[in-house]
Amino acid sequence: MSDDEIIAQVRKPNSDDDSSESDEDEVIETSIISNSNAFEYFAKGLMWLEKQTDSDSTELMLLKQFRDRTAKRHQS
Repeated sequence: MSDDEIIAQVRKPNSDDDSSESDEDEVIETSIISNSNAFEYFAKGLMWLEKQTDSDSTELMLLKQFRDRTAKRHQS
């Protein structure tokens, strides 16, 4: 298959997939999360992650960075 054929196949709508919903049926609800709520969620997630036996220091540091970032934004 050539590159052009692959691109055409990928762009082609998949009408064989009966389990997918149409765009009209799909409702995606979005909401804005405040900085204080984000901080609370990251803090709770961090407490949860610290209790997990399979977590590593990289995951903990990343979550701490997100928590600290939301704390700074909440203060400003």
